[in-house]
Amino acid sequence: MSHEIEVKLKLSVQALIDAGLRLDVETPRHFEENWLLDNEAKQLGEKWSILRVRDAGGKGFLTFKGKSETNSQFKRREEIETELGNAQQALEIFARLGFTKWFHYQKYRTVYQAILPSGNHLHVMADETPIGDFLELEGEELNILEAVRCLKITPQDYILDSYLALQLAHCQAQGKALEAMIF
Repeated sequence: MSHEIEVKLKLSVQALIDAGLRLDVETPRHFEENWLLDNEAKQLGEKWSILRVRDAGGKGFLTFKGKSETNSQFKRREEIETELGNAQQALEIFARLGFTKWFHYQKYRTVYQAILPSGNHLHVMADETPIGDFLELEGEELNILEAVRCLKITPQDYILDSYLALQLAHCQAQGKALEAMIF
């Protein structure tokens, strides 16, 4: 079983460089469209799971994410992902199977490989979203811990929420119902 282990931070890429991490661009800045799907019975939502279709620079991806585990200081959950030939056609197939789009979000993303002082590696995603810029550190827990020690931040600085949860909080702060997180 594959797991995603990550933490979001409200920091700039420059903060990582200043902390002594070497960053190599793995995937240049690109635009992403993301749709979360569920069926009428909300079976995935009831299990705190998601099914996502992503269109990233003409490449499509299908992702299942399970409920976040509680035994980690970071966001840790099952993740299964595969590349799609055509994201829009995948959305049509899911619609015919009873899975409808219920949340849409967009972002610009640059993916880096960070080389830590120990020589270990970590993925860093620099995301520009309609509600602000975020860094996602993703990899093994020990490597994330090394990176946050270099940054001199504490668990109080961690953001463990999804973009869905962040958008919901943003909308609620404005007295609005959840709406798409799009530019």
